Amino acid sequence: MLTDSGLVHDVYDQGPPWLPLARIPLPHRPEAAPKARRHAREVLALRRVDSELIATVELAVSELVTNAVRHGICLCGCTRGTVSLTLLRTGGRLRVEVADPSRTPPRWPTGIESVDAEAAEGRGLLLVTALAADWGDQAGPTRGKVVWCEFAPAAPATRAAAGAPRAAPAAGPSAKER
Repeated sequence: MLTDSGLVHDVYDQGPPWLPLARIPLPHRPEAAPKARRHAREVLALRRVDSELIATVELAVSELVTNAVRHGICLCGCTRGTVSLTLLRTGGRLRVEVADPSRTPPRWPTGIESVDAEAAEGRGLLLVTALAADWGDQAGPTRGKVVWCEFAPAAPATRAAAGAPRAAPAAGPSAKER
């Protein structure tokens, strides 16, 4: 649970870049993904982030944390290293970072054709690349890596238009007027 809910800042305000909104260590076990999703949802809801963006971020968090737990194994084969989720703001974007103990970079898909249609898994990073404004990975300074993605918020006018009722289409001349 977030402990700084009394802070007077929003995800997209003009504060210092790379200010962490939240950082949470996660177990290197399958229950890490639901814990990370719940944490992201709570943090972003407290900061009044648009619900559509929250849902998108939750999906990306789930995919990245699942990959970290499945594939984030040290060279020695152990899973003792930590997995962590960090939510940051940078400029006008929300950044999600998932760290794991492996230095092996993920295999980012190059397009839908690069995913095996018959495989039971392997579409997580394809989803992330489709949903995020930007994505990537970087090796840690001494060990491990961070896989990240960034999301741009909807423009205020777009959000207002999405919540506003649609105007009825202009009616053409009726049959009687023709």
